[in-house]
Amino acid sequence: MDTSARIYYWGFTHDERQVFDAFLQELSAPQTIVIEPGQGYLPVHDILFSDKLSEEELTPDQKVLLFFNVPAETIQRIMKGSKTRDVPRPIYAMVTRENISWTFSDLVEHLKKEHAFVQKRLKEKKEKKS
Repeated sequence: MDTSARIYYWGFTHDERQVFDAFLQELSAPQTIVIEPGQGYLPVHDILFSDKLSEEELTPDQKVLLFFNVPAETIQRIMKGSKTRDVPRPIYAMVTRENISWTFSDLVEHLKKEHAFVQKRLKEKKEKKS
Protein backbone atom coordinates (compact mmCIF):
# COMPACT_ATOMS: atom_id res chain seq x y z
CA MET A 1 0.00 0.00 0.00
CA ASP A 2 1.52 3.29 -1.17
CA THR A 3 1.28 5.89 1.60
CA SER A 4 3.48 8.49 -0.07
CA ALA A 5 2.33 12.11 0.02
CA ARG A 6 -0.02 12.98 -2.83
CA ILE A 7 -2.31 15.81 -3.86
CA TYR A 8 -5.55 15.01 -5.67
CA TYR A 9 -7.39 17.32 -8.07
CA TRP A 10 -11.15 17.31 -8.45
CA GLY A 11 -13.15 19.57 -10.75
CA PHE A 12 -10.19 21.29 -12.43
CA THR A 13 -10.01 21.68 -16.21
CA HIS A 14 -6.84 20.58 -17.98
CA ASP A 15 -5.69 24.21 -18.28
CA GLU A 16 -6.43 24.93 -14.60
CA ARG A 17 -4.41 21.87 -13.59
CA GLN A 18 -1.47 23.06 -15.68
CA VAL A 19 -1.54 26.47 -13.97
CA PHE A 20 -1.83 24.92 -10.51
CA ASP A 21 0.82 22.29 -11.28
CA ALA A 22 3.31 25.03 -12.20
CA PHE A 23 2.60 26.74 -8.89
CA LEU A 24 2.98 23.45 -6.96
CA GLN A 25 6.26 22.66 -8.71
CA GLU A 26 7.67 25.98 -7.50
CA LEU A 27 6.91 24.83 -3.96
CA SER A 28 8.34 21.33 -4.53
CA ALA A 29 4.95 19.90 -3.60
CA PRO A 30 4.22 16.16 -3.83
CA GLN A 31 2.89 14.31 -6.84
CA THR A 32 -0.55 15.31 -8.15
CA ILE A 33 -3.27 12.92 -9.33
CA VAL A 34 -6.66 13.62 -10.88
CA ILE A 35 -9.77 12.07 -9.37
CA GLU A 36 -11.83 11.02 -12.37
CA PRO A 37 -15.64 11.30 -12.55
CA GLY A 38 -15.81 7.48 -12.55
CA GLN A 39 -14.24 7.48 -9.08
CA GLY A 40 -16.66 10.01 -7.59
CA TYR A 41 -18.90 7.52 -5.81
CA LEU A 42 -16.08 5.36 -4.43
CA PRO A 43 -14.87 5.51 -0.85
CA VAL A 44 -11.87 7.82 -0.51
CA HIS A 45 -9.82 4.78 0.57
CA ASP A 46 -10.48 3.10 -2.78
CA ILE A 47 -9.45 6.22 -4.68
CA LEU A 48 -6.17 6.28 -2.76
CA PHE A 49 -5.31 2.60 -2.95
CA SER A 50 -7.06 0.95 -5.93
CA ASP A 51 -7.84 1.30 -9.62
CA LYS A 52 -11.57 0.80 -9.08
CA LEU A 53 -14.24 2.78 -10.87
CA SER A 54 -17.86 3.17 -9.84
CA GLU A 55 -20.73 2.30 -12.15
CA GLU A 56 -21.96 5.89 -12.11
CA GLU A 57 -19.94 9.06 -12.78
CA LEU A 58 -19.98 12.10 -10.52
CA THR A 59 -20.10 15.44 -12.30
CA PRO A 60 -17.75 18.00 -10.73
CA ASP A 61 -19.43 21.20 -9.54
CA GLN A 62 -16.68 22.36 -7.18
CA LYS A 63 -12.90 22.45 -7.32
CA VAL A 64 -11.27 20.45 -4.53
CA LEU A 65 -7.61 19.93 -3.70
CA LEU A 66 -7.37 16.84 -1.49
CA PHE A 67 -4.17 16.25 0.48
CA PHE A 68 -3.04 12.76 1.46
CA ASN A 69 -0.09 12.46 3.85
CA VAL A 70 1.14 15.91 2.86
CA PRO A 71 3.09 17.63 5.68
CA ALA A 72 1.18 20.46 7.38
CA GLU A 73 3.94 22.94 6.51
CA THR A 74 3.56 22.15 2.80
CA ILE A 75 -0.22 22.53 2.98
CA GLN A 76 0.19 25.90 4.68
CA ARG A 77 2.65 27.08 2.01
CA ILE A 78 0.24 26.04 -0.73
CA MET A 79 -2.77 27.70 0.88
CA LYS A 80 -0.91 30.89 1.73
CA GLY A 81 0.92 31.10 -1.58
CA SER A 82 -2.21 30.55 -3.66
CA LYS A 83 -3.77 33.70 -2.20
CA THR A 84 -1.20 35.88 -3.96
CA ARG A 85 -1.19 33.97 -7.26
CA ASP A 86 -3.50 33.81 -10.22
CA VAL A 87 -4.47 30.18 -9.68
CA PRO A 88 -7.86 28.46 -9.35
CA ARG A 89 -9.49 28.73 -5.91
CA PRO A 90 -10.41 25.23 -4.71
CA ILE A 91 -11.72 24.03 -1.41
CA TYR A 92 -8.76 22.51 0.43
CA ALA A 93 -9.25 19.24 2.30
CA MET A 94 -7.16 16.60 3.99
CA VAL A 95 -7.77 12.87 4.10
CA THR A 96 -8.48 12.03 7.73
CA ARG A 97 -9.13 8.84 9.69
CA GLU A 98 -12.79 9.80 9.65
CA ASN A 99 -13.32 10.76 6.01
CA ILE A 100 -11.18 8.06 4.40
CA SER A 101 -14.16 5.69 4.66
CA TRP A 102 -16.66 8.20 3.21
CA THR A 103 -17.58 8.14 -0.45
CA PHE A 104 -15.86 10.93 -2.30
CA SER A 105 -19.25 12.36 -3.30
CA ASP A 106 -20.24 12.60 0.40
CA LEU A 107 -16.91 14.26 1.21
CA VAL A 108 -17.44 16.86 -1.52
CA GLU A 109 -20.98 17.60 -0.28
CA HIS A 110 -19.67 17.98 3.27
CA LEU A 111 -16.89 20.31 2.07
CA LYS A 112 -19.34 22.45 0.09
CA LYS A 113 -21.62 22.85 3.13
CA GLU A 114 -18.68 23.63 5.40
CA HIS A 115 -17.31 26.15 2.89
CA ALA A 116 -20.70 27.88 2.57
CA PHE A 117 -20.99 28.09 6.37
CA VAL A 118 -17.51 29.63 6.72
CA GLN A 119 -18.19 32.12 3.90
CA LYS A 120 -21.47 33.13 5.55
CA ARG A 121 -19.74 33.65 8.91
CA LEU A 122 -16.98 35.74 7.30
CA LYS A 123 -19.57 37.87 5.53
CA GLU A 124 -21.52 38.41 8.78
CA LYS A 125 -18.34 39.31 10.63
CA LYS A 126 -17.36 41.78 7.91
CA GLU A 127 -20.84 43.37 7.99
CA LYS A 128 -20.66 43.80 11.78
CA LYS A 129 -17.39 45.74 11.41
CA SER A 130 -19.01 48.12 8.88
